[in-house]
Amino acid sequence: MNFPDKPGTYPVIVMFRGYIPKETFKSGSGSQPSAKVLANNGFITLAPDFLGYGQSASPSAQPFEERFQTVISALTLLASLENLNSTLGASYAGQIKADLTKVGIWGHSNGGAIALSALAISGLTYPTVLWAPVSKSFPYSILYYTDETDDQGKYLRAALADFEEDYTAEDFSPPRYFNWIKAPILVNQGLDDQEAPYWWSDELVKNLKSYGLEVKYFKYANADHNFLPSGWNQAITNTVNFFKAQLK
Repeated sequence: MNFPDKPGTYPVIVMFRGYIPKETFKSGSGSQPSAKVLANNGFITLAPDFLGYGQSASPSAQPFEERFQTVISALTLLASLENLNSTLGASYAGQIKADLTKVGIWGHSNGGAIALSALAISGLTYPTVLWAPVSKSFPYSILYYTDETDDQGKYLRAALADFEEDYTAEDFSPPRYFNWIKAPILVNQGLDDQEAPYWWSDELVKNLKSYGLEVKYFKYANADHNFLPSGWNQAITNTVNFFKAQLK
């Protein structure tokens, strides 16, 4: 959690990070740089570690169930916001309060996929900012990254074969349910991104707009998956401005 320095009542931004290896993860990894800026601009931020990270409980041993559990964790955190002020009251004696009528969502990379899934499942209208979201169909959205594993995806392909003996993969594919989303969305995308290519976001924005959603889309030249070497400052500025406008 991050919050502004001065006492007051502030909107809340729930943040979902992208993939990070467990051996290098620390609480706040992947979201803290943006969280710090948001807190400095008058927002309380909350970011879950997800199961298996930090001091959280262990996830399922089944690799695909483990992935789906991230969405359950996201929905659980969103549902628990009603308890936030009692927690803040116990720790900060009323100096910091959350305005629970003003809640937004931020997601980067796989965190963007988690955010999109949570929005579709819940029907929540929380304004949402996506940074280079993974938005392709399942299981392609996972198999795309198998060249980065030591075994070139052998284990994951075997697990997928077992999974598809019992389930239809399409039923678990987030794009199938994007038409359930009701929230206004801003998408930030680097044009040099190799992890979530810009044409994924092009297609996502086109689809979301076809469902009548309010969508803003910014692309950043010379910006990779983390919006470096240029693009990050403008992306966070556009993010802050979007949340201020939506949660005014």
